[in-house]
Amino acid sequence: MKSHFRFTNYSSYFLVVEIQSIILFMGLSALAVVTKYQSPINAYRLFKITPIFFLIIWIIESNNFQNDFYTKTILVGLCFSVMGDFLLLYPSQFKSGLFSFLIGHVWYILGFISTGWKFPFLPTSLILILSIGMILKIYPNVGKLRIPVLIYISIIACMGISALGRLEAFQSTPSMLGALGATLFMISDGVLGWNKFKKPFPLAEAIILTTYYLGQWMIALSTLY
Repeated sequence: MKSHFRFTNYSSYFLVVEIQSIILFMGLSALAVVTKYQSPINAYRLFKITPIFFLIIWIIESNNFQNDFYTKTILVGLCFSVMGDFLLLYPSQFKSGLFSFLIGHVWYILGFISTGWKFPFLPTSLILILSIGMILKIYPNVGKLRIPVLIYISIIACMGISALGRLEAFQSTPSMLGALGATLFMISDGVLGWNKFKKPFPLAEAIILTTYYLGQWMIALSTLY
């Protein structure tokens, strides 16, 4: 009875900590969106990278990740994402930021396929159609970035397919979270590409940041179950 009581208390404490962590992450993400529109650039630069830093610390504190290859790959991917976030704050570093995110996606792919995988036919078909459509729409406007953009779209499509293939294989909570996160990440990058190279629109940044942070949060959360 005593040990059951201790276990219950520990579980309740863990749940409270997780809820507090989620609220804090959502608050930091909201500040990034708000400062993008209403604050000096330095405030936005701070809050843009803070949420992903928080996710990295959250995973390290919540996991015994030393022997977990999947968690390690997600952590490395998040580290490259932080680097990409920082570099993209400076327009002259766009290619470097793109490359950092590309490497991050490669690490996510390694994680998603590391525990097993099954080819997701319908999702793959849809992702390929949307990716080709995006390339055809924005390609005339990307100038010297044609090859980097083509490679990046191909890699993020592979990242989405790998996450959905993991879901196809396992139908588990972690695989579902990873797949949802990857899907939101693809949506974020799709809107970013459209806004930058095709047709800018006022709510683009809010959509890009919201889907990006939610996507990264779900991918991070997939390591905790």
